[in-house]
Amino acid sequence: MNRGSTPGMGQWLTVTLMVASALFLIIKLYQYAGSRGFYPTGLTIAGIPVAGMTADEASEVLNNVYLEAPIVLHHLDESFEIPPTSAEFVLDLPTMLSQADEQRVQQDFWAGFWGFLWGRRVEVDIVEISATHNRDVLIAELNRISSIVDQPAQPPQPVPGTLSFERGVSGIEIDIGESLDDVELALYRPNNREAHLVVKPVDPERPDINLLTRLLVNHLQEFELETGGVASVFILDLQTGEEVPINADVVMSGMDLMKIPITLEVYRALERPTFVQEELISTTLTIQLDNVSANSLLNVIAGEENAHMGAEILTESMQHLGLQNTFMLTPYDGQLLAGTRPPVTPANSVEVLRTRPNPNIQTTAEDIGLLLTMIYYCAQGQGGTLSAIYAGQLTQGECQNLLSYMSKNKIGSLIEEGVPQETAVAHRHGWISDTHGDAGIVFSPGGDYVIVQLLYQPDWLEWAVSSPLLAEISRATYNFFNFDNPYLSGSSAN
Repeated sequence: MNRGSTPGMGQWLTVTLMVASALFLIIKLYQYAGSRGFYPTGLTIAGIPVAGMTADEASEVLNNVYLEAPIVLHHLDESFEIPPTSAEFVLDLPTMLSQADEQRVQQDFWAGFWGFLWGRRVEVDIVEISATHNRDVLIAELNRISSIVDQPAQPPQPVPGTLSFERGVSGIEIDIGESLDDVELALYRPNNREAHLVVKPVDPERPDINLLTRLLVNHLQEFELETGGVASVFILDLQTGEEVPINADVVMSGMDLMKIPITLEVYRALERPTFVQEELISTTLTIQLDNVSANSLLNVIAGEENAHMGAEILTESMQHLGLQNTFMLTPYDGQLLAGTRPPVTPANSVEVLRTRPNPNIQTTAEDIGLLLTMIYYCAQGQGGTLSAIYAGQLTQGECQNLLSYMSKNKIGSLIEEGVPQETAVAHRHGWISDTHGDAGIVFSPGGDYVIVQLLYQPDWLEWAVSSPLLAEISRATYNFFNFDNPYLSGSSAN
């Protein structure tokens, strides 16, 4: 046998390696060919690696990640888990799996085999998430959480014994609009499925005018129970038109409060008052019990020495303005003319009359308050009832003059006592044996307002009872309009 014809060790080694490599490639080709039924290496669907998975397996994984796992919502120190289904979150699996199948079947066989052989990722397109959710349902879910964790602001409350108001307490609430984007993004992420709810502070509202009403009603009950009398109050916010009517339609004696419409009628009757007439107006609006000046102005209204006619014209004017409960049949301290009967008004024709008003001169807190409101808007040049009904007969300057005279009425009590000394008050007060009152406009830093307050007690009303009570009504009203800087005593204080 020829030794030179026998294969050497090197040849056997080479042949063995070649056969082993061929077998390895055949096995790998077989494995790769079998894997072609699965998703290729490197493929992700909605951010989830699905290499080597079937469509069913990929569907199960996607459902587990996106539908079964809750999203976590952080609210301050608390956390809430909500299932995606609570937002009607739905994966569009057919669309995503169809795109993945295209990646599987379109991949080049040998390029894919080469990557498979060497464990290298072959470039494939990413299948983005395809899903939907119901935003309205998600908002409803956030509102449900909000109803649990929100802390509503506490409204202001009266401070017992001070006739002032304490601030409310701030609250917090979820800002649904600001939180929504982060929550929706969490639904569409495969990991880090968390969102932070935006929390915003809620400031307490300013006191509602009904709070002032309740405070005054409670405060006045003691007077009415102890005296058997009536407390009548009318307050009007000149910025908003909101009212506080407390027995405001109860008929009362007109007293000196009727001198306000008297002077207004004088300005309407005259194109320009003389110096003497201006002096009469000033005296009528500022000096208590000077009925002579007021009666002289009734003559001016009549255009002759006939105060009864002036009173009649005044009454007609008030009726024309819609102040149905206000009338004057005689001058002050005058007698009723023969054949004259007091008119029947809504206020004096009620089934149970709670007061005993002067039959010849009557009004209500509401009527006087509405008249002051008309004068204020006229003086501000804002139109209103006077400008509409008496166009060309009353000017802005005349209304301003009237309020200017009323501002010079300084008595240091009643409305004035309830506001800081520097606060401008245009008012007219009045009192008789059984009725005390004050009506005016307060020009306060927190807003201008009308206030009319009348107290009635059968037979006799003590000044020591009425004066402090009327001052307290005034102070409570001032503190409502000047909530941030209340007047607590004899001087301004916070």
